[in-house]
Amino acid sequence: MSSPQSKQLLARQLRELIGLYLASQRRHAHDQGLSQQGRLLMLLRKHGPSPQGDFGRLAGLDKSWISRIVERFVADGLVERRPLDSDRRCLELHLTAAGEDEARRYDDVLTAHAESFFEAIPAERHAALESSLAGLVDALRSQTKRTEV
Repeated sequence: MSSPQSKQLLARQLRELIGLYLASQRRHAHDQGLSQQGRLLMLLRKHGPSPQGDFGRLAGLDKSWISRIVERFVADGLVERRPLDSDRRCLELHLTAAGEDEARRYDDVLTAHAESFFEAIPAERHAALESSLAGLVDALRSQTKRTEV
């Protein structure tokens, strides 16, 4: 079992890693001409059609922000609003073909960017890294599910 000091060190390293990675990802997306809202298209692509309010909560954005972003996506032909089958008064957000393409392009660019980091790590360390990252992802998913309930 690890000591409180080693857990604290791991926690700080994780926070630093995430901060550095997100800053690098933002810079790379900008350098590639991708808007920061592209991650929202990826989110909609991953989770599928969603009422706007649910999508805003999923994205962690308040109503006014998500409304403005969705308006821009609709105007740009990336998202369309469709009535729900169960309640025609409620509108659901759907990616258009152009939105799917943009989300896929954004995802591909960011995945290639992330892959580039592994070039600096010796191949013999990749398996251990993969196992550690899988453990972190599992822990984060578990934590997220507990807080959503």
